[in-house]
Amino acid sequence: MSLSRKVSMIVVLAFLLSGLLSFAIQKFFIMPSFISLEKETAVQNAERVMAAIEREIGQISILTTDWSHWDDTHNYIQGQNPDYEADNLDFDNTLSALSMNFLGYYDITGKAIWVRAEDLESEEQMDLGVLTGTNLPVDHPLLYHKELLEDNRGIISTPQGPLLVVASPILTSEEEGPIAGTLMMGRLLTEAAIDRIGELTRLSITVTTISQENDPSIRSRRGSSTHGLLKSEFEMVETPENWQVQTTLSDIFTKPLMGLQIDTPRDISAQGEKAVEQSLWVLVATGMLVMLMLWKLLQQAILKPVEKLTDHALRIGEDDNYSKHLNLKRGDEIGVLAHAFDQMIDRLEETRKRLVDQSYHSGIAEMASGVLHNIGNAITPLNVRLATLQQELRAVPLAEMDMAVAELSDASTPSERRDDLQQFVTLVGGEMTTLIKGSQKSLELSLQQVGQVEEILTDQQRFSRSARIVEPVDMVAVIGEAEAGLVPEMKELLGIKIKGSVAECGAAVGARAAILQVVANLLINAAESIQLTDTRPGCVTVSAEKKVVQGKPMVEFYFEDNGAGIDPKHQEAMFERGFSTKPREGSGYGLHWSANTLQALGGRLSATSNGTGTGACMYILLPAAENLSQNNSDLCKDDDGLRN
Repeated sequence: MSLSRKVSMIVVLAFLLSGLLSFAIQKFFIMPSFISLEKETAVQNAERVMAAIEREIGQISILTTDWSHWDDTHNYIQGQNPDYEADNLDFDNTLSALSMNFLGYYDITGKAIWVRAEDLESEEQMDLGVLTGTNLPVDHPLLYHKELLEDNRGIISTPQGPLLVVASPILTSEEEGPIAGTLMMGRLLTEAAIDRIGELTRLSITVTTISQENDPSIRSRRGSSTHGLLKSEFEMVETPENWQVQTTLSDIFTKPLMGLQIDTPRDISAQGEKAVEQSLWVLVATGMLVMLMLWKLLQQAILKPVEKLTDHALRIGEDDNYSKHLNLKRGDEIGVLAHAFDQMIDRLEETRKRLVDQSYHSGIAEMASGVLHNIGNAITPLNVRLATLQQELRAVPLAEMDMAVAELSDASTPSERRDDLQQFVTLVGGEMTTLIKGSQKSLELSLQQVGQVEEILTDQQRFSRSARIVEPVDMVAVIGEAEAGLVPEMKELLGIKIKGSVAECGAAVGARAAILQVVANLLINAAESIQLTDTRPGCVTVSAEKKVVQGKPMVEFYFEDNGAGIDPKHQEAMFERGFSTKPREGSGYGLHWSANTLQALGGRLSATSNGTGTGACMYILLPAAENLSQNNSDLCKDDDGLRN
């Protein structure tokens, strides 16, 4: 199959896959979000209706409490205020002024002192069953008051329909007892009242009446609840046009009384489907246009030049005529490839020279392997830290924050919802502050490790041009910096103890960046050795001792660990290039590079161990900081006494 046909198939396949991916994203991620928002809106609408009914009961409670906590009412129930009815209970206007369908005064035995139920439109009296009778049972739940200032409220079934009723104990104006009786006010929850609530909330509300086998008003107080509106859990029914949220309201006897259905039009999902459909068509049209343009560009930019280059190579292979050149004038990679192909024959005669120079390249490769090994040690914890930082930043709920801010900006958002949103924004803000502070610390450590890589490269550049610049090196600081650059898993394994002798011996002389990498290599090897034996706790003890080697002041640093130790048969070869007991690729260069580096600095790297399982001790020998000028002049001389 030709390259042109393969590219055509890849372009078409990429178009189809992108189309399917876009469709799947729209269907399984975007549309469900519209539906979820629509369902949430439907529930919120139902809660608004319930809140409106609760407000109706609350208004009744305010009036009931105002009339019941009054000395005149208290005296009237006790028979001490004969003018009360004439002064306050105008038979024709009282209920209309209060906008109540029912008003009743009862003494503590349940006897009706004054009761009236009226249709506010026709001003005709109504029969509300036991409420408009001569007395209520003494254990009726509306007459039972647990607290002195607590009223009883709820819905009760009457022959005229559900009645929102509030019963308040009759007290003095100072809200003191004893309770003289009960004052009740009620308002029928008629279809007109439901329609009025629907107009206020701009929602469609459907009421269904649930028949009751007998009059619940004559039941005992057992199994009753008079603390507010009782409703069942919301149930959602999905129709093509609406989300129907259904609930059942129960009376004060906890018996189902009426069903409510609040309809929320499916405007959000309809708009979502329309937007998804339009976006898909746009994506299809855009994708086809992009596919055609991509095909044309690939033909002109890649396929035709590659075809020409292929034909030229085939002709050279058939004719053995190396004098022909393609001379493809292009500035991109294909042009570079064509130019390189033209030059390939001209460079055949240079093969001998490249073979002669192979030893030079081998040395370069060895040097590069050591540098790459050190850079790898520095970059590994940097990658781990940056990956952790990336995961933490991805976990920030930016989309939820945007939604919360949008809802807070909407003036129609309920106050309860607004309080929740404010609390959410505050919590997320605190979490983001903590995350930013932690990110700043991680970035500071990452910058330090990038600085280590820069020092390695700078040191290598110096080495490639001339001898390294040596300086006094504080080994305590170097060990601390090397430890800080380790990945967290290795830090947990190592318990590095720096004895006082390290500081007492003073500074050593060398290239700080190179010595830092040598120490880092030793700490990493120690951590891996401890991990191999699963030793807990792991420990690396660092000490130092001043020595005089061939008349020169030196400092030898001891890095002693409690890891796996060194097999005696490996001790002779452990500093050779490529030797490693580790199974992974890229091993076998760290100790070799470290030994060569220390030797170039006028020092030495060596190791001792009592065998497998007994731990090991690595020795770094470096010139002391005394007589620095003499050391600088001697570093360029060979010293067989310091070789491994």
